[in-house]
Order: sequence, then C-alpha cells, then structure tokens
Amino acid sequence: MGRILAATMMLSAVGTRLLACDAVLPDHVRILDCRLTAAVASAAGRSATLNDLLQRIQRSDGLVYITAPPPTGPATQLLGGFSHAVSVAGPNRVLRIFVSGKVDDSRVAIVGHELRHALEVLELSSARSEAEVEALYDHLGWRTSAHTVETQEALDAGTAISRELRVARIKDK
Repeated sequence: MGRILAATMMLSAVGTRLLACDAVLPDHVRILDCRLTAAVASAAGRSATLNDLLQRIQRSDGLVYITAPPPTGPATQLLGGFSHAVSVAGPNRVLRIFVSGKVDDSRVAIVGHELRHALEVLELSSARSEAEVEALYDHLGWRTSAHTVETQEALDAGTAISRELRVARIKDK
C-alpha cells in the first residue's frame, strides 16, 4: 500500500511538472488550474482593473490561492467565493478563493470580484482569523445569505473587469 501511494504521489508530481503552465501571474496570486491561470494572465493585459488588483495583492502580505470549490459545504454551489478563513504562513496571510465553471471572460470577472474581497481583507485590516474577517465584513458589507457577504467595491470591480474585457474583445475584432 505504501509503495502504491508513493508511486501515485511521484506520478502526480511528475505530471504536474509536465503540464506546467507558461502563464505568469504575480507570485502572491496562485491559481491551481492552468487554463484559468492563462485566462487571468491574458485578461490582466486587457483589464486595467484586474491588473491593478493583481499588483496590489502582490505588494501585500497575502498569498491568495484560487481553486475549485470544495466537494462539500456552502461553497460547492457557487460560481465564485471568498473563504473568510485565514491561515498564517510565516509573515504571510493565506487566503482562498473558489471558482468553478468553464474558463471564459465571465469567469475571469468573477476571479476579479473575489480578488477585490481578498484585497479588502489585506489592505483594510490585519485580520489573521475567520472571526476578524467576519467582523470586517460586518462593517464593510451586507449579508446576502447565511454564508455570503457582499461589498459594493467587489461588485464594482467585477462589473469594471467585465466591461473592460468586452471593450477589448470588440477592439480586437
């Protein structure tokens, strides 16, 4: 059993290297889906709003991981979500964003919306726990459900990114 597990882990590591993504994002934003990484990197060149969010996160003490939603829990049905759980790794705060669905400009706008939420935590607080993030959002936003909080700034960021990507697409035609 131990050999099978070790072999599987080794193949996973080798497979990951073989499928390495050529797209480059700031070090503080780590997307685990190569197609989404490429889409966000491309979109950052067409959206000033998205590029600004990425650069501001890069200058922060945050590491933002973007993954598929967990298989269970309240985030499983969302197209995108920002986890209020904060981890600490050395001097960095580790935040998680969940994004699901096909990779396209609308999904990139959702990533930008969620990155704005991450930036709210990173720039407007020193939150290092879920309780501190909850307290921040009690002040900044409003509840849309038992597990969901929204802010006008995140809504505006998603809308601006969608508009910028749409205009860039029209110019390219």
